[in-house]
Amino acid sequence: MNEMKKLSFIIHGKTRKLNVLQNQLVEVFGKEFRLDFRITSKEKDAIALTREALKEGTDYLVAVGGDGTVHEVVNGNLSFDSIQPVPIGVIPLGRGNDLVRSLGIKKDVYSLFKSIVNQKYALVDVGFLAFNDSDHHQQVTRYFINIADIGLGGLATQMIRTSPVYLGANLTYFLAIVRSLWKFSAESIEITTPKWTYKGDIMSVCMANGSYFASGIVIAPRAKLVDGLAELVIIGKVGISDFLRNLPKLRRGEKLEHAQIKYLKAEQCEIDSKIPMPIDMDGEFVGYTPLKMEMLPKKLRIFVPDLNMPCLS
Repeated sequence: MNEMKKLSFIIHGKTRKLNVLQNQLVEVFGKEFRLDFRITSKEKDAIALTREALKEGTDYLVAVGGDGTVHEVVNGNLSFDSIQPVPIGVIPLGRGNDLVRSLGIKKDVYSLFKSIVNQKYALVDVGFLAFNDSDHHQQVTRYFINIADIGLGGLATQMIRTSPVYLGANLTYFLAIVRSLWKFSAESIEITTPKWTYKGDIMSVCMANGSYFASGIVIAPRAKLVDGLAELVIIGKVGISDFLRNLPKLRRGEKLEHAQIKYLKAEQCEIDSKIPMPIDMDGEFVGYTPLKMEMLPKKLRIFVPDLNMPCLS
């Protein structure tokens, strides 16, 4: 008789009705898998908990939380000393939940159960970044699965972390972007890739594997999770009025026709700036420029309900 596979849930510690959720997971998954629940208690906890689960021989990982929890589980998984990372699933219970928008993943544990049992997963690309840590003391590395960006996004992320939960996701991100546009000044940068270079003053540069960020804004409409490329969205000198005027188009996923916005593609790039600029990865502030980015093709298996989503083709 084959031994049941082990399934480890890495759950954000501030998840509402945690006991109710765990009981539901036991009811849905308990007859098919050996279950393991690990609850975060502080920032970066999910990285350590993921590594512990892998060390103890788990077969599957499920990130339960928002984009930050997914980011940490991905980093714990990919930084673990193994030949092949284990497949991951996501139960989206955070504020933004932007990665799952590209993948069509819902807050449906039954759908996830079916995907795992039927081994329905996508083999997706992952981004790899080297940059200066938040204290500017040393160079560090991290993976991102959705979007990394410099400038405006890094500042907005810092603001979101101190925003009250009762505002809701859309209003929280909207206010953070508006406040960041008010406070942030365009800075001079240089982007170098094997095929092209860019020099200029920018508010932000997004390196997009997925299309969505900031709670449903389609910043990179052409981004694919399976093409081995990042879509680089270069945002020049724009202001609050530009953002407000184009927000409906961003929500609809339209490519913006704007003199200060450029859409380019790259497998890798280096970004240098005259002054250190904040970096956000998957909704988490991580450090400062300069940075080096490389896309790692087909690096991670992630369970999805539908393999025909546009970002997977």
